[in-house]
Amino acid sequence: GEKEDRIRTFEAGRSAIVAGAVAATFGLAQIGGFGAVANLVGGVAQGTLAFVMPPAIAVAVARRRHEFVESEGGSGLSTAGEIGQYALALFGISVVSAVTYFTFTEI
Repeated sequence: GEKEDRIRTFEAGRSAIVAGAVAATFGLAQIGGFGAVANLVGGVAQGTLAFVMPPAIAVAVARRRHEFVESEGGSGLSTAGEIGQYALALFGISVVSAVTYFTFTEI
């Protein structure tokens, strides 16, 4: 039914993303060698997991908690805390961008 169609569509999209990532990695390996590809993949993964994902999760959880607290008649979300999370995510994006830039200049 409809649910199976959505699952198949999701799986096809995920497979396409994985295939694209594998093809891009293979292409980079042919051009610049294994060290540059390892540096690129490691830098992007580490920067994203350390600096981008935690603030994104924290903001999402805080917003859900804010919706719950407001429905119960309480106070809202801390704007300063959310700004700090966005600042950390922006730093992470700049780290990932720098790693990507310097790796491509090395290739």
